[in-house]
Amino acid sequence: MSEIIINKGGQNLVFPEGRRYSKRRHWYIFYLRPRTERIVYLTLKSLGYEVFCPVIQRIKTWKNRQRKKIKLPLFPNYMFVYTYPHELYAIRSFPQVVNYVSFAGKPGTLSRKEVEGIQKMLGLRNAVTLETIFLKGEHVRIISGPLKGHEGILVRQRNKSRFGIRLKAINHAVFIDISQSDLEKL
Repeated sequence: MSEIIINKGGQNLVFPEGRRYSKRRHWYIFYLRPRTERIVYLTLKSLGYEVFCPVIQRIKTWKNRQRKKIKLPLFPNYMFVYTYPHELYAIRSFPQVVNYVSFAGKPGTLSRKEVEGIQKMLGLRNAVTLETIFLKGEHVRIISGPLKGHEGILVRQRNKSRFGIRLKAINHAVFIDISQSDLEKL
């Protein structure tokens, strides 16, 4: 069996010939080695991939009481790449990439709506929090504001209403404070 060699960004990607390749791209989830998100992000961007690695700013206090703003990944050890299924193996071959996330042998994906929702949440400049324990809440849709049309869960904690988008593929949920008047139950 021969191979197909595709040159993408100066790097040769090798694929077995004879396979049918999907013409649809999806947001695939990759699990990375610890603290390598920036390296993988820059490498994939330079090769022409559409990559999503959300970051948040936190104030870190050092031992000498010095404070500094640092950027941390919202999802440590995870990277989202908008690509074709046949390119998964080429991306997985990078030394910093452990594997792609899969379920029942199929690669895990995120919907375009989930990615857009997280991007808009980060753009609001409100405090965004990440939970790895799924909280029970009402299923709601936002009816006004910048996140209009997005669906998620409503959780009430400490007299605050928090809207969250669940990413079941990686067992995380992203939350932001929101007014209940902007929501409708589903």
